[in-house]
Amino acid sequence: MAEQKLDAKKITDELEQLQLEETRERVAHMRRLRTMQESRMKNRQAALAKNDAIQKAAEASCAHRKGGKGKEMWFSGNDSNFAVVKHILSHGPMIVICQRCNKLWEPPPIELRKGDADERREYKRLYIEYQAACNLPTDNETSGAKLFEFSQQVA
Repeated sequence: MAEQKLDAKKITDELEQLQLEETRERVAHMRRLRTMQESRMKNRQAALAKNDAIQKAAEASCAHRKGGKGKEMWFSGNDSNFAVVKHILSHGPMIVICQRCNKLWEPPPIELRKGDADERREYKRLYIEYQAACNLPTDNETSGAKLFEFSQQVA
């Protein structure tokens, strides 16, 4: 009887040890996965930041003009018209996109206008830049989107 209790206790202790070992392995695996995910996230954020810097540099050096032959005129262009596309979104505002560098001008967020002094200055700066983009001369047609259209039925 005492021997059976000893065997049962030994088996129980061994089972607890195995469960503890299995739990430790699962926790170690979960930690490795979390570390890998964090590493991938940091790499993605770094790549996005690098791409954003490259895009901003391209936008800053672009004259947004049509025309140009040769390497020296690639970004500057020499036409009196600008290489921009104006598009009216279905909910009303117009966006302007440069066809050379993909710079996008859109109306500034209304929240900035209602914010503190710095946000209002930022809103004003963005609004002036947006208005200037909307007024760029181009021979491209303005495009737009329609969600629906009313038409009158003539009987």
